Amino acid sequence: MAFKPYHNINGATAQQNELIAINDIAKDRISSIQITNTDDAEVTIDLYIFKESTDTTASETYYFLNTTKIPVGVSLILDNPNLLAFDSTTFSLYIKVGSGDTVDVMIKK
Repeated sequence: MAFKPYHNINGATAQQNELIAINDIAKDRISSIQITNTDDAEVTIDLYIFKESTDTTASETYYFLNTTKIPVGVSLILDNPNLLAFDSTTFSLYIKVGSGDTVDVMIKK
């Protein structure tokens, strides 16, 4: 999957969405992520990195945001590159939304 900076996420289509696949970006290259509630109600999101299990290791999940509620018409901006730094050669970045929730996600490298 090639890096895409813009995402329209619809929970009715897919609740767990891969935003950045392994090796899509250079290591530690995200400067900000903006998540905008485009729904007509409050939305709940998880933003996390995930590593698949192997024959010798268990899968790993680490949350940037967990069951975070975003009110109608509000954008949440994460703009600390140190916080957003992760090993993109090992982990993928995912967002999970509620089944009826819609959000827009913009990622800046």
